[in-house]
Amino acid sequence: MTDRLWYVAYGSNLLRERFSVYLTGSEDGSEFGAHPPAPSSAAVEAERWLWIDHALYFAGVSRRWTGASAFVSLNTDPAYPSLVHGYLIDSVQLAHVASVENVVDSVDISAVESLSIGEWAALDIDRRGKAYRGKYDALLRLPDIDGLPAFTLTSSIVREHGEPSSKYLSTIRRGLLSAEIDMDVDAYLDAAAGRVTSTRRGSSSEA
Repeated sequence: MTDRLWYVAYGSNLLRERFSVYLTGSEDGSEFGAHPPAPSSAAVEAERWLWIDHALYFAGVSRRWTGASAFVSLNTDPAYPSLVHGYLIDSVQLAHVASVENVVDSVDISAVESLSIGEWAALDIDRRGKAYRGKYDALLRLPDIDGLPAFTLTSSIVREHGEPSSKYLSTIRRGLLSAEIDMDVDAYLDAAAGRVTSTRRGSSSEA
């Protein structure tokens, strides 16, 4: 399996401190709640801020944050780019992030080997029983960064539009501001909060 790759974040994981707990683990009473540590303790090798042509939107319900969760569309649309934070990690760490995001013990991400840029694969996650389980069940291949493959996680299905909580938005805002990019952060988030995702699902590797 591909060893070094980029995980591309767009929600609360825009904030470096927030993403780091996915790798190091954290206690229940900490700022971001309990997280199991990743099997691989390797530090993030590099970081990049960039724009991707996938629109940010909010939908569903978050167990951790309450309110709606952030997703990006599986469809490309240059009219609505999203600012993202790329982290250079290894495949074991990506699999761990995917399992924590989907509230399951493990996730098979072997699709990273076969996806072409713009394609996505549905992760094998049982979404039955809990609304918050399996929300980030689509592994989307993005354009390479510095010659290495880049991936993000989003939803494979259309979820009901919803309003994100103020705490969640505050964390995302902190992440965006840390990028030190000239942008109207509040206008960007307001547009995302009012956006309803398309019913089209982009290009799947299973199609």
